[in-house]
Amino acid sequence: MSRFTHPIRVAVFLVVAAAASCRGPAPGPVPVTAAEIEAHIRFLSDDALEGRGLGSRGIAMAADYQEDHFKTFGLEPAFGPSYRQSFELRAAKPDPGATLEVSGPAGTVGFRLADDFVVATEREDAPPEVEAELVYGGYLIQAPERTWDDVKGYDFRGRVILCEVNEPGNMPGGLFEGEDMTYYGRWPHKFEKAAALGAAGVLIVHNTKGAAYGWEVVRNGWAGERFFLPDRNPQLLFQGWVSEATAEAILALAHLKRPDLVAKAETPQFAPVPLGLRVRVRERPAFRSVEGVNVGAFLRGRHKDARDQTVIVSAHYDHFGRDERLEGDQIYNGAVDNCSATAAMLALAAFYAQRPEDLKVNLLFAGVTAEEQLILGSDYLARHLPVPASEVLADINFEMTNVWGETEDVFAIGANLSDLDDICRRAAEALGLRYTADRTGRLGYVFRSDQLSFARAGIPGVWLHQGETAKGPDKGLVQRKFMEYQQTKYHKVSDEIGPDWDYAGTLQIIAWAREIIRLLAESPAPPRWKPASAFQRPGRP
Repeated sequence: MSRFTHPIRVAVFLVVAAAASCRGPAPGPVPVTAAEIEAHIRFLSDDALEGRGLGSRGIAMAADYQEDHFKTFGLEPAFGPSYRQSFELRAAKPDPGATLEVSGPAGTVGFRLADDFVVATEREDAPPEVEAELVYGGYLIQAPERTWDDVKGYDFRGRVILCEVNEPGNMPGGLFEGEDMTYYGRWPHKFEKAAALGAAGVLIVHNTKGAAYGWEVVRNGWAGERFFLPDRNPQLLFQGWVSEATAEAILALAHLKRPDLVAKAETPQFAPVPLGLRVRVRERPAFRSVEGVNVGAFLRGRHKDARDQTVIVSAHYDHFGRDERLEGDQIYNGAVDNCSATAAMLALAAFYAQRPEDLKVNLLFAGVTAEEQLILGSDYLARHLPVPASEVLADINFEMTNVWGETEDVFAIGANLSDLDDICRRAAEALGLRYTADRTGRLGYVFRSDQLSFARAGIPGVWLHQGETAKGPDKGLVQRKFMEYQQTKYHKVSDEIGPDWDYAGTLQIIAWAREIIRLLAESPAPPRWKPASAFQRPGRP
């Protein structure tokens, strides 16, 4: 028995009691209530869980809590006899003495770690020094459905690629999706493409507009331990970023100007440019292993017309743990990110567990881990599903779920990539909500949470998001509070339960998810990818 079992079972009991206290005297299933949502969030964001950092006592408590909740409501273990899907995570602690040098006929230039570049490796067998030819790869995109190919058959094997972040035409009315970023523009895809091409390494050129954040975000994000999945068999000897000034200094060694190269990269005629330079990276990172745990439960639809198809309902439960370097509060409680979403997922599991006879599809409830480390838990789950991927209709992902009150409108991040757009629209309208286009395309939010992992596996997914118009006389209330949260509390120790929280917003998103599930169950065909999507897979429409 876990040493955390007793207090966690007490917490689960209190959640059930909180929900039941809002029920009238008539018998019947317990509805989802604001008290239930609040009880989940209060437990998961409590200081006792220490910010739910990977490998910590607190994240183990959060896993126990979800498992006990699923057991309490009689859901089946998702992974054979277990509610847990355990897997290895490797952590690489960067070398504070790492160096980057570039050499050419004009001489050798060294650059400063953190100020000019960041670098890391997932290859424990990588030599402490990597030296290779440097090639400019433009945006490093091959998108056959858009007739775009930056590679042009060039042999990148054993070379280092210098490439731009984002994608060509990232402006209103531009190529691809205009200002909205596609998956091709996201930096993880650059690393994936470089590895697929057999490159030794890759350096992405940062710019604030293209990345949607400043250099300090890159610098700080690459300063600490970086986790990865060893079962993906990392191929690159290193990967990293360079600042714009660094890229310009490198290209100057080849007597080239970056604006000229970028202008060529904006055209379909672009071809890789050998720079006549050698790049040398030295680093000695330290590695360790941490256990990752996804917690999942399965509920079979028992409606007389039920089909053997599944909808995944996901939310990540990890956060950043604690930082002992901080004075005062050191715990990243992550009450919004992502206790609010875990609460919505758990509440929905309890809701359906009491009425499986209403379900025409199966539901897989998944509390995934390591989202804050580049969606690693959902990546592992999507590649090791307990049901065939061909039987999964969609992923409904809860992420930073609204705790500031109801809105008149909603939007679904990532829905525009598939037929889920129409389903989400019809579900919203059935609830009297105005359905609007994704407001986050420029920021690439669709590629920054767990629905991306399922999309990579060919499964359409959405992140359900509140709109911008609040119900009531103060139409800007919810959006103001959301923006204040992003500016002052997101990924900070101040992400805690607020006195002004209104869980009616969470209940509204849950109701929308229920209607989406109903429509998915009644649709004659699974959602199809849009023709321009980068996520289509053979054997799935």
